[in-house]
Parts: sequence; C-alpha cells; structure tokens
Amino acid sequence: MSTGSYNFETLNDAGFQTERLRQQAQAVRGIEAGILRSAGIQCGNDVLELGCGPGFVTDLLAELAPEGSLYAVEPSPTLLAQVKDNVRNKPARGLFPIQAYGDRLPIPDSSIDFSYARFVLQHIPHPDTVVSEIHRVMRPGGHFCAVDSDDGLVVFYPEDPRVSQVLRTAQTTQEDKGGDRFIGRKLPNMMTKAGFVNVKSRILALTSSELPFAVLFNILLGYKASLLGDAIDIKQLFQDLSEQVASGRQLVAGGVFIVTGEKL
Repeated sequence: MSTGSYNFETLNDAGFQTERLRQQAQAVRGIEAGILRSAGIQCGNDVLELGCGPGFVTDLLAELAPEGSLYAVEPSPTLLAQVKDNVRNKPARGLFPIQAYGDRLPIPDSSIDFSYARFVLQHIPHPDTVVSEIHRVMRPGGHFCAVDSDDGLVVFYPEDPRVSQVLRTAQTTQEDKGGDRFIGRKLPNMMTKAGFVNVKSRILALTSSELPFAVLFNILLGYKASLLGDAIDIKQLFQDLSEQVASGRQLVAGGVFIVTGEKL
C-alpha cells in the first residue's frame, strides 16, 4: 500500500509540518479528549491509533487509557521514531510503535478495545479496506472513532481567490494521489459496510472567533499549502487574513466529521 496523498518523507517543509501537528494537537486537546470519552475510550482499554504521526495525540490516548496498552501505527519511520519521546506517561501494559500500513495491520483478530483514526482516511487510496481491517482487529463490543475533514464544510467570507486556489489545488492533488478531501461525509456508510453497528456521526464546527486564528489557519490550510509549492505566498495570505479576522471583517470556519461505531 502507498502512503497516498500524505508522505512525510517527501515533504520539503517537514519541520513546519511537525510543528503544525503539535500546535493542532495542543490547541484542540481538551475538545479531543471529550470526543474520545464520548466515543467510548476506557481507562483499561487496549487502544489502536492509526496514523499516529510523531505521537502528539498518542500522548492524549495514553492519558485516557493509562491502565491499558497502546498500539501506535504509522508508515513513516521518521515520525514513528519520535513517538516514545512525545508520550509522557506510557500505558501500564505498554506502548508499541508499529511501522505499518492500515490495510495490513500486524495485530491479531479481536484484540483491540478502542481504535482511533484522526485525519488519516482522507489520505488513503482505499479507505474502505482500512476500515474493514480495523473491524477485524476489534473485540466484540469495541469502539471505533474516525475524525476527518470534508472541504464542503470550509467557509471563508468574504471569499479570497487565493484561498479558493489553495482548496482547489489541494482537492485535485490529493485526488491524483488517491486521497479524498470530501471523505467526512462518506465515513458513516463506509463503517456500516465494514460491519460496524450503532454508527453515529456529528459535525464539529471550528470558527475564527473560537480558536486562535493561527491554529485554525494551520488546521484548514497548513497541509494544503504544502501541496502548492511556491504558487501562492502563504505567509502573505496568513498575514492578510489574520488582519481581516482581527478587525472583524473576515469569518473563517471549518468543520470535521466525527463518526463512531461498535463491533458486535
């Protein structure tokens, strides 16, 4: 399996992208903890994190399941090497970084209580295969939570042609590499087809009046901008929008789908 539309090893702004991931995780940590608790994570769970990156969210999962175990799966060796240093308190039954792809998890059948995929499935060429693989490794009664993007929920008003160009380019580029910027709306059906039951979905809205603009900008445009190269002066775009938001003349908003399901 390929890494699809996200290959950290080939990014020319890897340092920026790692910092973006850290800021993003830190800014929404409280919100994310609430999402995970509502999705069913428990203190003693054996947890699977798909696409753990450098481990910033892994740290939160370890905090929420301190008496369990945590399998952090990531295809990038560079990112995986950072995980243990970024998880402050290891779960009682162990932290296990695993270099693997989501369609062939080196994890036994029916061995996981809680699985989490955060902004991962949008990059994968065949996400339905990955969701089915997650279903395989789940124990009966286990819970799966997927959080992902859908560009249909992105709002910039008044519109800025540079933002429109970033969005169009990102959508086309990811699609060419097997990704899907509109994955969010497709997740409930995908999880149901994989065999999950009690599938529920909701949308979490994030606006420029709720989050610091720098954080929201990185969430909505940070990765997308890396796909454009030098086509747009992203620093100038950030500065212009930041001034507009601060003066109350610009609204920026985005939404993410939160989809949960259980295995019978």
